Amino acid sequence: MARLIEKIALINPKRPLRHENQGIYEMFERNKNQLKPWLGPPLNLLTIAALTPDDIEVKVIDEHYETIDFEQRYDLVGLTAMTRQADRAYEIAHEFQKRNIPVVMGGIHASFLTDEALMHVDTVFVGEAEELWERYLVDLKNGKQKRVYKSEKPCDLGKSPVPRYDLINSQAFNDVTKYFNMIPVQATRGCPHNCNFCAVSELYGKKVRKKNIDQVINEIYFLRKYFNDSLILFADDNLFVDRKYIKEVLRELVPLKIKYLAQSDIKVAENDELLELAYLSGCQFIFIGFESTNKNSLGEINENKWKLKHAENYSEYIKKIQEKGIVVFGAFAIGFDNDCPETFQKIRNFAVDNNIPGQFTVLTPVPGSRLYNQLLAEGRLYEETFWNRCGFYNLVFRHSKLDRKKVEESLIWLYDQVFSPENSLKRAFYMKEIYKKLPQRWTYPAKIIC
Repeated sequence: MARLIEKIALINPKRPLRHENQGIYEMFERNKNQLKPWLGPPLNLLTIAALTPDDIEVKVIDEHYETIDFEQRYDLVGLTAMTRQADRAYEIAHEFQKRNIPVVMGGIHASFLTDEALMHVDTVFVGEAEELWERYLVDLKNGKQKRVYKSEKPCDLGKSPVPRYDLINSQAFNDVTKYFNMIPVQATRGCPHNCNFCAVSELYGKKVRKKNIDQVINEIYFLRKYFNDSLILFADDNLFVDRKYIKEVLRELVPLKIKYLAQSDIKVAENDELLELAYLSGCQFIFIGFESTNKNSLGEINENKWKLKHAENYSEYIKKIQEKGIVVFGAFAIGFDNDCPETFQKIRNFAVDNNIPGQFTVLTPVPGSRLYNQLLAEGRLYEETFWNRCGFYNLVFRHSKLDRKKVEESLIWLYDQVFSPENSLKRAFYMKEIYKKLPQRWTYPAKIIC
């Protein structure tokens, strides 16, 4: 039956708290001045909104900041969800379905557990939705919508629209709570490393795809019309892989005088010109997944041992990046088969000795990753569905050397150590001395222009 589509809600469901363990909650509260989460609006929904025809009204709702009005009349509701959000997404879907409103779902969880999602929603998008969304809307209007829409090949990012940054609720930045503290932009998708705990390569591919440079710059100009001074997060999983491309992007960023964060692998340290351009263009932090200080653990991660091959350079490369004026924010996971109780102390020493802050989590097998498939096949998962506990602070599988309760206690100790006032001041002083020797940001030194 044909359907008139005049108003759509695109919803980002609320995640459960990091952890039900009161001690972990108190630890984050205790260290909140040094350990602030990086939070931004849902870029995928803003992109879908931009693909929606102009004659359809779109409302983007982030449940972390806004309350969903289930009595509001919509002609269609779209949901996205990481695994940790899945159960809440299903609850939202059921509420709207009770009101005879069709519900669709996309995102990484639904892409890998499509049959599960189909038990709760009317239609699932598998993979990237950019080239499927308008086709679906036409099918829906004609009463011919399918249960599953699947992207058969990676989408052309050159055709991706400017996200609808104008639909972000500005109060999320401006009121006393300031829930959001950054705006996401994406220049590339894909990562070549295919780590066993990550589903990015499975979803987006190992080949890095790129937007046109003009696209990236236009997106930044557009978002600054609404959020001029906001910190920008490049949501790329590995921004600096294509050296030639990203150098051209960074050169264009210099005169814009923005401040941003980026994610990268450790090899970014091997290119001095790239690091200088990153600093001059406003890069404040580079988030790098070191994962472990244990070489045996690193050997588990990549089939080609990529992480392991670069482990011996970790300290040297950290120093090199930070001496260019960019803070390295390290990511570490505890729970590889070779990890043991002493792993926490070793990671603590590594972070403190190298003057880096960090994100310390428990290795978590997210659906779509090789790790999930492995642990499921080995029967090591405590529960087959543990979605609410997929917050990276729970040990959700049986480990021969680590106790679940002790892991949580050790994680609290690790954060308290690295983010203690003493070590936080040590890092701040270290970087302050470096900044004194560097040129002003947003200017070209002669050697970069040449």
